[in-house]
Amino acid sequence: MTRDGSTDVDTKAREAWERTLADAADLAERRETAGWTVLYTQASETTVSTNSDGSEHVFRYLVPDDAADQISDWVTNGSFPQYDVHRATEAGTVFLVIELLDPEQERCLLIAAAYPLTAIDDVGETIRDAPLQTRVRRLDGTVVASFEHTDSEKFLPSDTGGWTGRQC
Repeated sequence: MTRDGSTDVDTKAREAWERTLADAADLAERRETAGWTVLYTQASETTVSTNSDGSEHVFRYLVPDDAADQISDWVTNGSFPQYDVHRATEAGTVFLVIELLDPEQERCLLIAAAYPLTAIDDVGETIRDAPLQTRVRRLDGTVVASFEHTDSEKFLPSDTGGWTGRQC
């Protein structure tokens, strides 16, 4: 245990989350410098679910209501056909920044999130072989946006750890 009572794993996870937030802020700044409008939020909870036959895999991100309102407006009035995921694995957790892009309106939705590796223990291999859904929701469970991704590999941990994804 460390001096403040936390374990080394807690410290590593906290530091990884801080790096994730810093990287998300950096991505936002780069997009804004390039003339894009950016909406950046943090998921307070990330869950992974699969339907009974394994054909649908969903990452659900719980976001604050004010961000949910904006995301809902953006999705209603635009299209986000492009995406990328920047991720790293540390202390048994996958830390990621999802970058959803509306190139027509030059808008970028960034969501910083994390999920424990145990969340995909039973479905890791089947996720790799199927499309993946991103669903953004409010605390009451209302889904405000849904996106389909053909490359689920971007959301999953790599053997090498470290950051992956397109560099802006």
